[in-house]
Amino acid sequence: MIATQRQQLILDALAKKNFLAINETAKKIRVSEATIRRDFETIAKLGLAERVRGGIGKVIARRSKNSFNARQSILAEEKERIARAAAALVEDGDTIIMDGGTTTNSMSKFIAHKNIQVITNSITVADYLSDFSNIDVIVTGGYLYRASKVLLGQPAIETLKNYNATKTFVSAGGLTLEGIGHSNSLVVETEKMMISRGKEVVLLIDHTKFGATAAVNVCPWTKFKTVVSDKKPQQPFKDFFKKKNINFIIAK
Repeated sequence: MIATQRQQLILDALAKKNFLAINETAKKIRVSEATIRRDFETIAKLGLAERVRGGIGKVIARRSKNSFNARQSILAEEKERIARAAAALVEDGDTIIMDGGTTTNSMSKFIAHKNIQVITNSITVADYLSDFSNIDVIVTGGYLYRASKVLLGQPAIETLKNYNATKTFVSAGGLTLEGIGHSNSLVVETEKMMISRGKEVVLLIDHTKFGATAAVNVCPWTKFKTVVSDKKPQQPFKDFFKKKNINFIIAK
């Protein structure tokens, strides 16, 4: 069992209990206590749980500079432009998947007038679109990752397996010529499933992410048809996108 799968099991268990002990969790998952201790450390560093003596516990409610609302305010104008340009790709009758990135989240108000079906693991996207009767909204289940206000884990993945989308809209923590990546390993498995279910995949990315290496690889460029950003990329990326027939849109 790979680390992300173990960590999802741990989070699912933590959703039902206030505390998980290292020894009991190791026996349940059938791995060593040293492995579980490393998983607990990873989960705690991501802000998904509190590391306490002998195990982990649920996070004490608090806001931080890394909260979703704080990150939404960074490059807010650029994200709005990217979101508007991405929304223009959505047509009436589409079934689209939207991830929980702050830039993707900004798309909600620009697609609210369209007659579409939206599948998302973002509670902010679902909440905003719930007021519009012309949009059918499907929300995945899963563990609530408060820092990004998204639902993760096996329930989210299983929900996504049941749907095919006209287009999938995703963001990323960084991108290189090898592909896109994310800083949070627990988000990656859900993100991969979203990308696999879209006939066309659109990447929403601000200029600061070009050349940035994220901790965990999500997928190679073969999955993407369109990239939407606020500025022209560096020449190596321009040449690469042209060679790969990836449509690059500069949001005005």
